Amino acid sequence: MKKQKSIRGMQMEEPIFNIAVCDDELPDRDTIADMTKEVCDLDQINAQISCFGNAEELLKTMQEGKQYHMLLLDVMMPGQDGMELARYLREDKRKIPIVFISSNREMALRGYEVAAARYLAKPVDKERLREAVSFCYEQGRDNEEMLVPFNGGVRKVAPKEIYYIEIKGRKTRITQEKEEWDTPLTMEKLEMMLTGHKFIRCHQSFLVNCRYVRILCTSHLELMDGRCIPVSKHRIKKVREIFFQYMEH
Repeated sequence: MKKQKSIRGMQMEEPIFNIAVCDDELPDRDTIADMTKEVCDLDQINAQISCFGNAEELLKTMQEGKQYHMLLLDVMMPGQDGMELARYLREDKRKIPIVFISSNREMALRGYEVAAARYLAKPVDKERLREAVSFCYEQGRDNEEMLVPFNGGVRKVAPKEIYYIEIKGRKTRITQEKEEWDTPLTMEKLEMMLTGHKFIRCHQSFLVNCRYVRILCTSHLELMDGRCIPVSKHRIKKVREIFFQYMEH
């Protein structure tokens, strides 16, 4: 079952997480793609998986504008191998998470050269693959930026930089570590935009980032910097559920 956003009865699918699997061996490629689909379904990641038989084909697709959020690359391939492709992407300033896959365990030692996210030995272990996909998915979500209307224009902000959001009169105030600013967007719209980014709607007027919560009480949340955010009585059960799920991960 895919994750969905639910705002006032509307159901909206999570953005697609595009994964490329590149391996010159067809049986391995199919096995890895099928296993990746399985672990994405288990973790409710709305993934689209594309397969490539060589690095040149994958690179051409990316140069034509296709964007991937994660690469599963076989290290040893004829022609341009996975390591060469990864090095090219890093030199091109692309920060896409890369997971190397190889039967040559010594290649894992070279992963640091291109800031590889993980290395998986063949035959690929399903749980290790699941951890790698989850890690890359969360890393990608953390680094996303969204455009928010601000002062007659728009402003880029990463969800991980937001401490909490508060309704202030007819505007909505976004609070970050060292500043706060107003946007005409409604709380409901911002809540929808931040779905999947570990925010809790703890009160009609407050939306809080779980990563900055230090203490959960029945009447309030205490943040890392000491600020307290109220929790509505009718929301406390759901707040506990979401917060404990966050802590478990």
